[in-house]
Amino acid sequence: MYPNRIARVLLGLIALAIFCAYTYYHGSVSPRTRDLTGYSWGMLGHVGELQHILPDSTPQGEITAAEPQEEPSAEAPAVEDPASEEPEASAETPEPTVDPESPYGKALANAAARGLPTPPQIDIYDWSMMLVNGEHSIDQYAPAQLAYLNQTADEMDIQYNHNDNRCPVDERIAEALLSMARGCRDAGLPVFLSSGYRSYSDQAANFTRVCQNNGVTDGKDGAGHYITMPAGCSEHQTGLCCDITDIYRPIKNSEIENTQTFQWLKAHCAEYGFVVRFPAEKADITNVMYEPFHFRYVGTEVAAYMTENNLCLEEFLALYGVE
Repeated sequence: MYPNRIARVLLGLIALAIFCAYTYYHGSVSPRTRDLTGYSWGMLGHVGELQHILPDSTPQGEITAAEPQEEPSAEAPAVEDPASEEPEASAETPEPTVDPESPYGKALANAAARGLPTPPQIDIYDWSMMLVNGEHSIDQYAPAQLAYLNQTADEMDIQYNHNDNRCPVDERIAEALLSMARGCRDAGLPVFLSSGYRSYSDQAANFTRVCQNNGVTDGKDGAGHYITMPAGCSEHQTGLCCDITDIYRPIKNSEIENTQTFQWLKAHCAEYGFVVRFPAEKADITNVMYEPFHFRYVGTEVAAYMTENNLCLEEFLALYGVE
């Protein structure tokens, strides 16, 4: 019995030896993960990320290690919502260019050529820019509404019903004219609104009378300057002007420039929108004799520019292409 047991033990040892030898041989020829070319343990975050490891030299395509993905840092700044960002300051809107053929474009060019400051940007077709002279007739034009002012500015009310005892003017200049007259009085000087609006027929009668009194037929003096205007060519017909003296004077001439009233009006009229319409030094341009008593409304902006640059109305409007 003992021999049989010994035989079985020997057979078991032989089988164990054979098994161990097989196991050793199989393990030595099989590929191991760490034996793969280019492999690094650091390339994997987890063992399961390596895929398609094939035996020996039979890869299906190239084996590439997955790029490690960085965990978001707790300190990384949060991405701002684009909608919450403040909009960038937009570029400044360029100023529109001025058409050189427009009235203002011409005024800019003409003023620069004459060495004058930038002229005001105005509407030359506005009522306050109405040009009336020997070459520009308004025919039988009449203001839409007249206003009647106290001639000595003792009373500050403005009336709109016809009144022969008051001075009529276009109602659009009434307040400015009355304020100027009152300013003169407040300065301690007398003022008299001598002559404002004249109708076409009134101017026709005035033209005939003055021509007869001066022995002329065309209304001009020896120098070729108008001493009275034909009907349709007088500024008085616009109602935008007024002859202003210190007291009532049946005859108005250049001597009025010596009065304190004229000196004050000349110095301050632009503040109220008025200019001395026919200066002595501009007679060859206006073709009208010097009238220190004739004040024309053009608005404060234009009056200031004309006064500061010694321009008559013809010169001013010529800047804008009015001939």
